[in-house]
Amino acid sequence: MLRHFAKLAITFIFNFLLIIGAPGLSFGQECPEPAMAANVSVQQKPASKRYDRALPIYRDKSARYDMALVGDSLVEQWQPLIADSFPGRHVMNLAVAGDTTQNALYRLDELNLPDFHPKDVVVLIGTNNLGAKSAPCAVAAGVVAVVSKVRALWPTAHIYSLSIPPRGKNYASYEDIRISANQLVVSSLAKMPGVTFIQMTDDMLRCGKPSDKECSNYKPDHLHFNEGAYKLITSFLTAAGLQL
Repeated sequence: MLRHFAKLAITFIFNFLLIIGAPGLSFGQECPEPAMAANVSVQQKPASKRYDRALPIYRDKSARYDMALVGDSLVEQWQPLIADSFPGRHVMNLAVAGDTTQNALYRLDELNLPDFHPKDVVVLIGTNNLGAKSAPCAVAAGVVAVVSKVRALWPTAHIYSLSIPPRGKNYASYEDIRISANQLVVSSLAKMPGVTFIQMTDDMLRCGKPSDKECSNYKPDHLHFNEGAYKLITSFLTAAGLQL
């Protein structure tokens, strides 16, 4: 128990220092330290059945994979379309539904994939950190912590960090927080080597400006994506240089 607690404490300090020292991330005194610290801490959470089945296969055959996806349900639900989206790649989908940035950090800490050396890693995380009382700087800190952890795990990989997409009522819930968080992530990752931040075109994803009209890119919950959204995201990635 003490050993596990010590490991969590060391990991928290490491992630927090990564954020404080990240290029361009100058939250200063305007960001509540407890909120920022919470979003960069490591928080355990059960995985999904898909992840639990896939991870042993990924470990056994890790040398054959050349790409990874990291994120939450928006990425995990991409799985049925992975072969079509990335036809020339062998992709590990390391995402788990419901994950916050804290959960993703825990997941990355526990991976144990010594033979996996991806050429590219795509990160889409942060929507589960949004809320009415969320501080944009804290949400951004969590996203940057995940990207920094990916960089530490796979120093030779090119990382594509996707912006937090629109969601909720009129596809505009927590809009000010989400937009501000994305802007902070942009500046924070600008000087991080081997990282490309992709600001997805919000109005393309939600079929126009914020509206109560249904958008075919989204499921009825106005959160999760249909195939059209994944095709758009793939186009954003390829425009940024990712090879399929």
